[in-house]
Amino acid sequence: MDRAPTDPGVTAAENDSAPAPDDVAGAIDRVLECERAAQAAVADCQRECEAALERAREERRRILERAQTRLAALHARAAAALAQRAEEIRERQRRITAQSAEQLADAARRQAALADLAARLTAAEHDGDGA
Repeated sequence: MDRAPTDPGVTAAENDSAPAPDDVAGAIDRVLECERAAQAAVADCQRECEAALERAREERRRILERAQTRLAALHARAAAALAQRAEEIRERQRRITAQSAEQLADAARRQAALADLAARLTAAEHDGDGA
């Protein structure tokens, strides 16, 4: 619908009491275009957030795998050190047992050890009586 020419003596507010249909349609089109652009921006933002979240999950998995690998290596080293120390203790115990058996097998040494023990025990009794 065409608009009538404006009267030079009439103000714009008086002449334009209602907007033209083309102006309204253009305004609606601009609003709809802005809405589509906003929806596209929101969708882009969602995709970026999902991608960032997936990267964070992947990083978490890598960190967890690295920590588990390190922990397993640490556990293996500790177990090996413990096994080595246990073997050293067992070997020391075998040597002490062998030395003790060797010493006890010698009758003269066994008699000397018993005499020494008896002397220390009786000396302790005499020391306690005189106090």
